[in-house]
Amino acid sequence: MKPEELTEETLEKDRHFVTSLARGLEVLRAFRPGEGPMGNNELSRRTGLPKSTISRLTSTLVQLGYLLHREEIGRYEPSPSVLALGYTVLANSRLRVCACPAMRELVKQGGFSVSLGARDKMTMLYLEAVRGAKTSTLVLDVGTHIPLATSAMGRAYLCRISDQERDDILDQVRVQAGSDWTRVRKGVEQAQRDYEDFGFCLSLGGWQRATSAVGVPVRDAGNGDVMAFNCGGSSYLLSEEKLREEIGPQLVGLARGVEVMCGQV
Repeated sequence: MKPEELTEETLEKDRHFVTSLARGLEVLRAFRPGEGPMGNNELSRRTGLPKSTISRLTSTLVQLGYLLHREEIGRYEPSPSVLALGYTVLANSRLRVCACPAMRELVKQGGFSVSLGARDKMTMLYLEAVRGAKTSTLVLDVGTHIPLATSAMGRAYLCRISDQERDDILDQVRVQAGSDWTRVRKGVEQAQRDYEDFGFCLSLGGWQRATSAVGVPVRDAGNGDVMAFNCGGSSYLLSEEKLREEIGPQLVGLARGVEVMCGQV
């Protein structure tokens, strides 16, 4: 829920909801990899909050040590303290801890890049990425967001969660997709069929034109956490046949092995 959606009716229903905290977190979430520092005007546009509110929030976050104020340019950027919070999540994720060595071994053998991601609202967030030697594959940096419903990683995630959770997410996707919903829905439905038949699903130009990828979900049975692996790259160099016949089955083996390791931790 975004701060601008916090109506009086909503707050009346949930007295435990701290609006100021939610708004502060939205300010931190407004920063994106590779975009650099932002000023109060930019943060106001991105969050939908009044500039006066943004000014108070950025001042507070600077005092708490979560934002750095670059006085020479009048802009803000996240401090290492934010990274420390994120690292706690990574270090405590049993799936990620078990997956890292297995991912490195698979990349060493196959040469293609492999990434692991988890859901972050309506996107998938990269938590780990191992770059392979083969130039046909694409790897994005940790912290990168990709679409939930059109990427192979996101579709794989949708295949492993409960029917109710998936329906709730797709209701939101439908609203966001607008006139493109039919195409998006067909892609998700095909991914579910592929997952049932092969254990993996594809995105062939669904997210980025001329980019193909394969995704496989992975689940920690102990706590119910669901994440997903993926491998993708140029459709010209990484064919559907290669994804189906070679890389997809290898990612399935990776996911099943990680699930076994998680059960032993």
